[in-house]
Amino acid sequence: MKKTIPFAMIALFIVGCASDKPVKTSAEISYDTAVRKLGKGNYSAATLELQDFSTKHPYSKFSSQVELLRLFAAYKNREFILSETLSETFIERHPRHPSVDYAKYMLAMSHYRQSSPAEKDPEQTIEAIEGFKRLLKEHPESPYAKDGANRLQRLFNKLAKHELNIGKFYFDKGRYVAAANRFQVIIEKYQTTSAIEEGLYWLAASFDRLGIVDNARQTAQLLKYNYPKSEWSRKAARFL
Repeated sequence: MKKTIPFAMIALFIVGCASDKPVKTSAEISYDTAVRKLGKGNYSAATLELQDFSTKHPYSKFSSQVELLRLFAAYKNREFILSETLSETFIERHPRHPSVDYAKYMLAMSHYRQSSPAEKDPEQTIEAIEGFKRLLKEHPESPYAKDGANRLQRLFNKLAKHELNIGKFYFDKGRYVAAANRFQVIIEKYQTTSAIEEGLYWLAASFDRLGIVDNARQTAQLLKYNYPKSEWSRKAARFL
């Protein structure tokens, strides 16, 4: 992950939870060992250490931090299904925890990393969108909110592209009603995406093929008004 926020949070765990006692307990030793392995990027070893900690010290003061570290380690190790599960579990167990926003962010990121290209099944893309929307709604002041909002726009772009691809497929097959329905979804749901201009063009083209001349002209006018310098506006001039 390009962002460094999650690891910054791990650093806070080290500062906030490390013991000042001359003689550390076995739980403290195990916790510190796991944190050191995470710091070195040895995520698989850290995961084993954290799992062992959870088994041996289920009631430790470090328990909730260890859950967060486990999901972080799983995510960094590209075990996104596991980090998704661990994030969900943490949110369910600790709905009022100070770092529950982080767990929600990581849940959304786990789906984000499993999101497929626009040409394929958008299930994980939709899950990621719901995750980031939840984060922004429930924790608008979270330090992860800005990154979540940026990623949310990228996901909307991907879904809009998905609708565009399906619409063009239907158009090429001569299924103009089905094509128009797909392009209409872009107009209604994804007006802030990069696909809107092309979507308007193909919607006008679909109306034209269906013989609905007035709708084709109105759509072309809407495209020209909002995007006068667009190549799609030039192409749509024939519908005016």
